[in-house]
Amino acid sequence: MKKSPFWGVFLLAAFLVLSVFVYLELNSFDQSVTSFLQASIPRRLDIFFSIFSIIGVFEISTIVLLLIVLYFKKLNKLIILAGYGAVLAVEMLSKSAIAQIAPSIELLRTKIFFSFPTGEVSSAFYAYPSGHVSRTAFISIILLLIIWNSSLKREQKIALGVLVIVFLAVMTLSRIYLAEHWASDGIGGILLGSAVGLLAFNFKKG
Repeated sequence: MKKSPFWGVFLLAAFLVLSVFVYLELNSFDQSVTSFLQASIPRRLDIFFSIFSIIGVFEISTIVLLLIVLYFKKLNKLIILAGYGAVLAVEMLSKSAIAQIAPSIELLRTKIFFSFPTGEVSSAFYAYPSGHVSRTAFISIILLLIIWNSSLKREQKIALGVLVIVFLAVMTLSRIYLAEHWASDGIGGILLGSAVGLLAFNFKKG
């Protein structure tokens, strides 16, 4: 597959545009999406989404990425890790500069099972973009590109690719449904993580 920065740059530009809209507090869309999801999804799934969402915490996401980097020898390891660091840095910068408040406590449906150190750190910032989603999107893009460039059969690539995409979709849905984040936080996370993932994977040595 020919390496090109186009899609990475395009998604990064889309993230910047969305960030402007969020900064301008155009959030009626967010409220509508949260209301729709919470009215449509049965409460008995609260526990499932709460447990699933834990996978996206910084500690677990970082371990997963390190395992991927160690297992796949052909990856440009330093660039991939630098890209992951860039996602974290932009996330924190955006959460400091864009004053988007998370959904109110009355909407929250999370069933808390574990407390992670970084949870205390992130609670001190604003909500945009979702760190869970941006990290998951970055790792998902890396996995998708690994699968695409592998020697697997086409059917196997499609099956594995669909699984990765579904995983990212469920992670995003969980954060919005549980009212940990607004829809714009989730979309921003997808754009940020995907953009940097594409740029990092396709970075040309030399």
